[in-house]
Amino acid sequence: MIIEFVVDTGFTDYLCLPPEAVSLLGLPFIYDLPVNLADNSEVLLAVHEAIILWNGEEREIRVLATGRRPLLGTALLDDHELVVQFTEGGLVTIDEL
Repeated sequence: MIIEFVVDTGFTDYLCLPPEAVSLLGLPFIYDLPVNLADNSEVLLAVHEAIILWNGEEREIRVLATGRRPLLGTALLDDHELVVQFTEGGLVTIDEL
């Protein structure tokens, strides 16, 4: 399954997926996490486990079940270079350093 993600540099974890996608993928539940949102409110989010292919290697990561659009956070960007062309249809590249 291919999922397109929005790179969210304000999100410090790994991935967010809508709860429906988490359920469809059958990702195992790990725990509930208290999270502080951008509006300074706090909510509990379900954290699930996933194995993804990242730079040709399998990685076990946390996935937060929330929102309507998939988000890729900065935890996956550690030791990588992110280049974004700020134009309609612009290229986004993530390369290992």
